[in-house]
This record gives sequence, C-alpha cells and structure tokens, in this order.
Amino acid sequence: MKNRLWFLHALITLSLVGIVPCQLLGSDPIGGEKDHISALERFVGHWTIDAKWSDGNELHGRTLYEWGVGNKIITAKTFVKNKDSEYQRYFSIFAWNPKKKCLYDVTFSFDGSMSEYVIEQKDKDTFQIGYTPFDKDDPSKLRQILHFKDKDTFAWTVFIKDGDEWKKIMEGEWKRSK
Repeated sequence: MKNRLWFLHALITLSLVGIVPCQLLGSDPIGGEKDHISALERFVGHWTIDAKWSDGNELHGRTLYEWGVGNKIITAKTFVKNKDSEYQRYFSIFAWNPKKKCLYDVTFSFDGSMSEYVIEQKDKDTFQIGYTPFDKDDPSKLRQILHFKDKDTFAWTVFIKDGDEWKKIMEGEWKRSK
C-alpha cells in the first residue's frame, strides 16, 4: 500500500513538472505544446495589394504564404511590381520562438538585410508586429497592424519611427486571390 501511494505521489509530482509523457496522463500532445502557429493559419494562401504609400507612390504587390516544415512554420514570399516586371522583395518565416515564448517573424530583404519582429495577437482578427521589441537593445523602427475584415481581406497599417513619433506611411488592404 505504501509503494502504491508513493508511486501515485511521484506520478502526480512528475506530471506537474512535465516529466511524465502527456499521453500517459491523457492531456496535450507530447511536451504539452500548444499549436501557437495556428493563430496565423488564416494567412496561408495568395494575397494581393494595390495601394499608395503616404508619399503618393503606388504599391502593387503580392505575397504567397505557405505552410513550412511539419506545419510548424509559415513562409511568405513577397513580390513587388516595378513597372512591367516584378521582383521578390522579401522572404519571411513565421514561427513560435520557444525561448522568447512568442510568435515571431524573420524577414530577409532583397538588399541582404534581415529583420526580426515579435507578432502579437491583440484579438481574434488583429495582429501587431514590431510593437514589442524582439531584441530589447534594438527596438524596431517599423510597426504594422494587420486586421482581418473578413476571411479574404485584411487591412494593413504601417508606421515608421520618425524622431520621437510614429508616422503612418501605409494604410492599404490585402485581398485573397481566388
């Protein structure tokens, strides 16, 4: 009887600290990991934008969001039209960062630069990017708000740091291509 009580106590203690496999206890998948990337799955697909920057320049672009390795990441390829041609401007990876415990975006640009951003879900339809610094010693100079109006449209608002203020440089809509 003493051995059974000890085993039960050990099983409860170990399960509380996550050492016992979760299937043994009938709970979450192995590791008890939440599927954090699923918050971004509505982006998967082909999207286009026709808008104007605050300086009046036109933006005509498209982004293809696709599932990556094991449906644990989402990749994005963004292309921008330049008169009669287009070029790939960005390649992005969206994933869960287990060390920082956040969704994040790593973006590689056509000019060789790289940026990392924290992605925060503010409500079921709104994401903020760049509001919380990925690196506290190097805060972002770019902020974005993506707000889903419906399953095929999201508003995109972009701000850039201008001195001590945030200046809006874009307010456009991305539309899902059929």
